Amino acid sequence: MKSSLLFLSIFFTLNVFSQDDLLSLVEDKKDEKPKKVYATFKTYKLGNAQTVETVKKNNLDFRISHRFGNVYNMDNGQNALNEAAHSYFGFDNASDIRWSFDYGVTDNLTIGIGRSRYRETYDGSIKWKIISQKEHFKVPFTMTLFLDMGYTSMKPEQLYAGVVKDFKTNELHRFNYFSQLIIASKLNDWLSIEVLPSYLHRNFVQQRINSKNLSEDPNGFFSLGMGGRIKVSKRMCLIADYFYNFSPYYQNNTTAFNPLAFGFEMETGGHVFSMFFTNAPALIENSFIPYTSDTWSKSQVKFGFCISRTFAL
Repeated sequence: MKSSLLFLSIFFTLNVFSQDDLLSLVEDKKDEKPKKVYATFKTYKLGNAQTVETVKKNNLDFRISHRFGNVYNMDNGQNALNEAAHSYFGFDNASDIRWSFDYGVTDNLTIGIGRSRYRETYDGSIKWKIISQKEHFKVPFTMTLFLDMGYTSMKPEQLYAGVVKDFKTNELHRFNYFSQLIIASKLNDWLSIEVLPSYLHRNFVQQRINSKNLSEDPNGFFSLGMGGRIKVSKRMCLIADYFYNFSPYYQNNTTAFNPLAFGFEMETGGHVFSMFFTNAPALIENSFIPYTSDTWSKSQVKFGFCISRTFAL
């Protein structure tokens, strides 16, 4: 009798589990919401370009960025290699140094402040993630809005250098404004790409003319950035970004060029190191987009790096 009861107990238990397994196979999963895609990029920035990533809520990202001088410059003629050796291949000539703090108000909203050596620029920024990519490309991209306002503290004689000053000094001349929509997609585990339609406005611009088409450097113009990240190992990625300026002033100009950067990222614990080469002298969009006067074609390339550390507050 005991054996029969034990057998029946085991039989009914197995039958219940079997029914549960069968039900799980035919369960309707249409009501499950697609999950967000995380870590489209590893860091807040690539080389020069912003990424769609924001700082997590109640976290503070402290970042130190450095841009050296030209590694080599073909314009130095026969003494180019000698000049490069004298400057220790650019390491003696810092073109820009920047510190910045970015704080996560929410997971999708970041505010930041920073100071750059180039043009003595102080800036404040807002970064808002509007749309997040979902798994299986239910939502195929992430979209982030980036806004930045800069203020240069240069002396008046520097700000107005080379200008016939027959007008009053105006404090508003020191301000510039940058807006950008960052659209990115994580195509798979090892490849992420982004496009960055942008607009820059400077309240004051020294008169510069493109000798090829006689176009003047405008106060405001559109630019389109492109960037990408290729994961080559668990902790290392290759990165690249490029900005194309649409203003006629930048077309076939021999003194103003579009910024291009190549490099790699390396993660070690709580630190992320970004190291790259670029022709851009400055570290923020308000400066490197309009003021890049060097070109890769003449080997006028600078080494840059960035170290960031995130603190939970």
